[in-house]
Formats: sequence, structure tokens, C-alpha cells
Amino acid sequence: MDSQLYLVINTQQPLGQRISKRLAEKGNIVVYLTDDDQEGYAIAAEEPRVRYRYCSPKNQAMLAEEIEWTQRCVSLIDGIVVMVSESEIEDIQMPLDERFFSCARPQNTSSELSQEPLQELCITYVIVAQKPQAPDSLKALHLALCSRAHDDEKCNGFRVNYVLVSLNDKDEEDNDTTQSDIATSASNLTHYLTSQQAKAVHRQAFYFKNSSD
Repeated sequence: MDSQLYLVINTQQPLGQRISKRLAEKGNIVVYLTDDDQEGYAIAAEEPRVRYRYCSPKNQAMLAEEIEWTQRCVSLIDGIVVMVSESEIEDIQMPLDERFFSCARPQNTSSELSQEPLQELCITYVIVAQKPQAPDSLKALHLALCSRAHDDEKCNGFRVNYVLVSLNDKDEEDNDTTQSDIATSASNLTHYLTSQQAKAVHRQAFYFKNSSD
């Protein structure tokens, strides 16, 4: 698959750091947005294909500025990865709706043929359970999101999918290994969903869990 440019919006979740590194290791460029300087500089120093930008993940004005900066100073964005806590979602509505990212969609120029369709912007929401009792609610959310694939609702110009992750925090060392494995699987899936091979995949929800859950 071709190299892509990803914008990763992370709310200080270790899994978001791991997914960003895995995406970069595949030869992609990652613009990593977080409001934790220590975390941001550390990941950029460890992986040269990751560019850290200070940004509050919940400040829409700052996010819009970083989207504009990325496309002006780096390249057009191929995929956006939004790290979301399961507790932030209400009525299967994401805290950042895909319509917010309309500013990241490439626009036709006067020299382009109008018959040539624009490539869709790929958005992957990675939803993480952060409470021990969350797996059951995460499974219910998974089913609710799957049902959206059968709706007629479409947001033209976007290809949106969901990756739900249920982690077990019984043992710190085992959990670290599990997070690494799940991050690899989630990044592989995200990279595939951004590719042209997956252009028909829309509103699908994928569920990863610790095998000991």
C-alpha cells in the first residue's frame, strides 16, 4: 500500500501512542496532536516519521488550525484517527462528528476536471473502554454502530469506520503486551481502511478484545 499521511488526535491514551508508532513504522507520515508536551516530544524523538503538534483534542478551533497547518505545510490528509473514550459517546454520536472534518477534505480547483471524483477522506474512530465494567457496554455500542451500516445515512466525501477496543488491566506486564498486540492489529486495520482496496467499507465497526476477557 502507498504511504499515507495520518492525523492522529489523541486524548493522552497510551494506545493512541502505540497506534501512531505502528502507522509510522509502515512508512506513513503521522501528525500527532495532543496537549501533553512530554508525551508528544517523546514519541517524535522515538519515531522520526511522527510530527508532534501541541493541540487540545477537545478544542475545535485549535483542531481546525492544525488541520489547516498540516495541509499547508505537510501534505493533504489521507486519514484521520480519533482516539475516543467509550464514556464520551452518547447515543452513538462521536464527540467529533465527521462533519467537523470537512475542512480537511481536498477541494476541486478550476483546472481539475469536474467529472473526476474527489477521493473520500477516511476517518477511523478508535473507541477504548477505560473502566473495568465497560466491556459489556462496549459490546452494546459495537452492535449499535454495526446497525448504522444498514442505514441510508451517508455523509458525502467521508468514509467512516469504528474500531472498538476492550482491554484487561489485571496485570501491568501482560496488559502492556496486550496493548502492543492490539495496537498492531488496530494500525494494520486503519491502514487498510484508508486504502483504495477498502473504498466500499463504510460505517463498519470492528471489535478487538483481550483474549482473557
